[in-house]
Formats: sequence, structure tokens, C-alpha cells
Amino acid sequence: ARQLFKELYIDPSKVDNLLQLGFTAQEARLGLRACDGNVDHAATHITNRREILLSNPQMWWLNDSNPETDNRQESPSQENIDQLVYMGFDALVAEAALRVFRGNVQLAAQTLAHNGGSLPPELPLSPEDSLSPPATSPSDSAGTSSASTDEDMETEAVNEILEDIPEHEEDYLDSTLEDEEIIIAEYLSYVENRKSATKEN
Repeated sequence: ARQLFKELYIDPSKVDNLLQLGFTAQEARLGLRACDGNVDHAATHITNRREILLSNPQMWWLNDSNPETDNRQESPSQENIDQLVYMGFDALVAEAALRVFRGNVQLAAQTLAHNGGSLPPELPLSPEDSLSPPATSPSDSAGTSSASTDEDMETEAVNEILEDIPEHEEDYLDSTLEDEEIIIAEYLSYVENRKSATKEN
């Protein structure tokens, strides 16, 4: 476990180097872990991944169940909106693009530029609205209350499972060193307890 921690450790100065190149902190962490800490390779890796996301923008709109990382629920900073407006994009469209791309100005700008100043049709401007359930009359809901309750329970269970599935195959690498230290400490404690239990038996 300690060896794994060493392998996953990220040099903060390397993260800063990538931030200065215009990449986000998350991209920097993912890139460095995917490229064994090599800054140049990480920069290339991040750029390649961005190109993939630009060609498949719906990947960014997929629901991320983690409220701490789902910046689409938050208002983008006025500074970022102003940057896109300065580039010639409409303010409302700029704000919507920043929500979809979680505040990433570069990806938002590139996507808008590739689509004539608007978001692709597969990326609704208000993704929350598209998830709203249809309204039902009291008489309709009364006859299906028991059935819908079971369905709701099943849906809730499925959603709990989906929350643990990473949106991208590399997202599991994106954890802070503090998180890793806690996980490894718990793992080592578990191993020690197992050893103690085995000796007692």
C-alpha cells in the first residue's frame, strides 16, 4: 500500500507547471498519474483527451452525480463569461457553455467556435430541465402509487450504484493526496487487524 501511495504521489510543482500551460487542476492530476509524472507527456495526453471530448461533447454533459464536482449546478464566474463575450460569443450561450464544460473556458470557446457560436443540439442549454419528470394528475398518481414506489426504490438503488461509476476510465485516478492517505491508512489498519486476528486463532 505504501508503494502504491508513492506511485500515485504527485509533485505539486508539476501540477503548477501544467496549470501555467492553461490546464485545469483535475486535468493536471489525471495527466500526471496517467503519464508517471512526466509533465511533457501529461500535457500531450491532456491535449489529446481534449480533442476527443471536443469531437464527443456529449461526454461532458453526462450527469455527474457528485455534487462537489458538478459545477454545472453553480453559476460560472463572471470573469470567465466576460472572456467568452470578449471573444465574440453571446453572454447567455457563454454561460451555458461554461456550465456544460464545468468552467473550462478553453473547451467552451473551442466548442462554440466549432459550432458557429452555439452549443451542439445534443447539449441542451438547461440540462436540469430535461431531467424534470412529467406532471401527472392526482387521479393518475393515485392508481399507481404502490407500483411507482417500487419503481422509485429501484431507481434510487440504481442511481446509488451509478454514483460510484467513474464518468471516464481515468477519473478514478483523480483523488487528492489527503484522500489517498486516508484510504491507505484504513487499508493498513485492516491488514494489521487481520494479522492480529489470525495470530489469536
